[in-house]
Amino acid sequence: MARYRTTLGRVQDVAPSDAVVTPITGSSVAGRTYVVEDHDLVRSLLSTWFAARGHRVEACPPSRLERMGPLDRGDLVVLDLCLGDRDGVEVLQLLAERRFRGDVILISAFPDAVIETARAVGVDFGLHVLGALRKPLAFDRLEAILKTRRLRDPAESPVDPERPSLAEALAAGRVTFHYQPILDATTLAVVSVEMLARLVDEVGREVSVAGALAGAGPEDLRELARVALDSVAEIGRRLTDCGTPPPPVAINVPSNLLQRRHFAPIVPLIQASPVPITLEVSEIDAFEDLSEARRVTTSAVLRGLRFSLDDFGTFNSNIDRFLQFPFDELKLDRAYVRNCAQDPIHDAVCRLAIELAHKRHATIVAEGVETMAEFVRLRELGVDRVQGYYFSRPLALSALADWIRSHPIEPDRRPRAVEVSLSGEAAP
Repeated sequence: MARYRTTLGRVQDVAPSDAVVTPITGSSVAGRTYVVEDHDLVRSLLSTWFAARGHRVEACPPSRLERMGPLDRGDLVVLDLCLGDRDGVEVLQLLAERRFRGDVILISAFPDAVIETARAVGVDFGLHVLGALRKPLAFDRLEAILKTRRLRDPAESPVDPERPSLAEALAAGRVTFHYQPILDATTLAVVSVEMLARLVDEVGREVSVAGALAGAGPEDLRELARVALDSVAEIGRRLTDCGTPPPPVAINVPSNLLQRRHFAPIVPLIQASPVPITLEVSEIDAFEDLSEARRVTTSAVLRGLRFSLDDFGTFNSNIDRFLQFPFDELKLDRAYVRNCAQDPIHDAVCRLAIELAHKRHATIVAEGVETMAEFVRLRELGVDRVQGYYFSRPLALSALADWIRSHPIEPDRRPRAVEVSLSGEAAP
């Protein structure tokens, strides 16, 4: 059994059975794989393991980081967080400065909480952190992380077109919507769909509306709400024409829309909708006037409107909002759902959120479910509804009816995830 000393001073083992490398003939992976590791043995093991799986490997000790380059979208960086005189955060920052658009896998002997924080740092830098591994390395876990990789075309340009503002997109009619099913966690029946706004940029590519909301004015937000409500009516018509009863629809609204002067004009539109609507209150901004927002939401609930607290536990979607406003649905953020089946801290947060919601007699939805293990654990914890790529990506309206009709509802049968092409249509 090979042994090596970590930067924490602990001796760790690499079991030969875990490190066996079986050549995979005929395999090839786009892009290069850079192994950034200060320990010679671990660097050699990882390099050999990746090479046997068709990767073009560059072994990069901390003193030779110039070997990483030029980087493109098809590349993978496997990064040890402890690099002697350097640390992984410096390398993450370097990758961000070089506008790296490939994938990153983190490895470290530090506790899970430190690794998870480092992962969040990478995400803050705008990097795509594919996963993280603790030492001693478990190569079956590394294999599982690689299977989640969505390789990019290396020839694809890393330069993003200029994102339009919300006002510009609305004026040009360049706002569109995709729809992600929300399922009953026990029966897997479709109970609602979430409407996700997209802006169409100057080259016709759809991008998330989230970045444009921060600079949007109240008039733009009201107009976006009107456009969304018009689209809800279109959902009802299209699904009914296809012989599929339209499920309720959830629409995201910024917190500041919940002021009487902004919210009052759209209440009649919500009440007149032929499809039931839930308003998901976004976490991206604080309430402009806390007491008025409480009055507005309470009055709206008394008139039959429904509210959902989105992204619970992050930024502004905190326990204070949960206690002070009449939400009857709580959406547990992906940040806590991820790895809840393996991470005891994430498991505890999910358990607490589910208990809080149920004591409030509210429904709880787990967002961003991406694996069977997450789904099984959340169902064991008592979550009411689930949503995420494990079941379906966001779908164009033309694909939504097909997905609903073909979706299995038997609780012991794995749902069929529908892939979405770059055009937003269901892949064949």
